[in-house]
Amino acid sequence: MIDQRGAALISTLAIGLVFVLFVAQALITLGRLSASATDVTEAASYAAQYGARYGSADDASRVALDLVPNAVVVAVEHETDLSVEISIEVPLVGPEGSPLRRTVTGRATAAYSPYRSRP
Repeated sequence: MIDQRGAALISTLAIGLVFVLFVAQALITLGRLSASATDVTEAASYAAQYGARYGSADDASRVALDLVPNAVVVAVEHETDLSVEISIEVPLVGPEGSPLRRTVTGRATAAYSPYRSRP
């Protein structure tokens, strides 16, 4: 009976360890997705504001790529505003080179400033 208690304790600890490792990976994945979404949204907002005030869509794209390297950036000039969309791939589980990835996109639009340095 004593041997059975030890075996039950070991199996409970092993199952608990595996469960904790899975939960930890899930929390890390949620954290990566949340942080990446915040980063690309803020970068898109800053790039759109910079392009609308001081430059053009090309300037906004350059600023966005400086803020988020290895991203796909689309900056579009409209009649009254400038829109920037930034997309990056985020690894879901495991190290940075893992094959499971999700694309996170941030979008922002900024109205042209009447005080722009260039028309």
